[in-house]
Amino acid sequence: MKIFRYLQDKIKANLGKRKILIIYGPRQVGKTTLVKEFLSAPNSVYYNCDQDETRILFEEANLEKLGALVRKYDTVVIDEAQKVTGVGLSLKIIFDNFPEKNYIVTGSSSFDLANSVSEPLTGRFFSYTMFPIAELELTGSGKNPIELRESLESRLIYGSYPEVITASDFETKKEIIKNIASNYLFKDILVLGVVRNPDDLRRLLQALALQSGQEVSHTELAQTLRIDKNTVKRYLEICEKLYILFSLPPFVSNKRKSISMMKKYYFYDLGIRNALINNFNPLTSRNDVGALWENYMIAERMKWNAARGFDPTYYFFRSYDKQEIDLFEDEGGVINGYEFKFTKDTISRTTMKVFDQDIKGKRLELINKDNYPQFIQNI
Repeated sequence: MKIFRYLQDKIKANLGKRKILIIYGPRQVGKTTLVKEFLSAPNSVYYNCDQDETRILFEEANLEKLGALVRKYDTVVIDEAQKVTGVGLSLKIIFDNFPEKNYIVTGSSSFDLANSVSEPLTGRFFSYTMFPIAELELTGSGKNPIELRESLESRLIYGSYPEVITASDFETKKEIIKNIASNYLFKDILVLGVVRNPDDLRRLLQALALQSGQEVSHTELAQTLRIDKNTVKRYLEICEKLYILFSLPPFVSNKRKSISMMKKYYFYDLGIRNALINNFNPLTSRNDVGALWENYMIAERMKWNAARGFDPTYYFFRSYDKQEIDLFEDEGGVINGYEFKFTKDTISRTTMKVFDQDIKGKRLELINKDNYPQFIQNI
């Protein structure tokens, strides 16, 4: 099954605009498959910087040698560019001397690549983030609504990595996501050498998996894991830059009504989350369905907005009297709120009152397993 990726249209639309197109995203998410779609163009070339002999070629900050890599081609694809030391300078030399060509660059980590390219390539690139497969991409690939509903539980348990989605049975899905979690998840972290003790990082992620959707105290995590508070903060930052986690800050426009300054952390992919705690039980045998649903809806909504070219600011809300709203989307001061309940179909009057009178939001909706498709599937 070939899966439509919405970034393909975005990349295609920006070819020929004299910009380097940079695609970030975790390993195994489909970046290489995506960029190889553009190699069917005449005079195209693909470089994989995971290979040492290729990486070394791009580390020569020399016009003659770098020019030899691109001069004969119209479209140049450079995969896993974060492996190249000084990649920003090399790309600048290439682009400034051959600006008429199409350049597509990928990186599994924004930790090194973004820092390397931001200054030397100022004004010379567009960047995108590739996520695990979104539901809207499954609808675009021919999956009908009935099929998507029937496979929803699978995505909540095994996640949405491409190889997982296309696997034919649950046991295979389980083995694939466990392999990704154990063999790929920490690969960039270990190579970068930014984590002294990988076991501490794994225990931190396991702790976050078990309190998904809850506000996170750095101090409490440090005490529980017996590691330094600053180490906790640094590890969380690393996990966000490696697209393992994302965070939501609290909405605090009214400081009397919103007392918490702690963030909530979520996983980009629930299969990774469940692999970390080794829980692949069916939904009927779990006590964390609410947390899974909240995480899934927020992650899918972020993908949906990205596909539409929308970039709202995301928050959660908890009032002084403990009224909670899972997600706020703030677009230019216009706030829409969303509550995620797997089976529930009503929002309490008290919560509605807080949203209307204190937040003065535009719209507050409850998203459950029955009405969710309109929230994340169609553009």
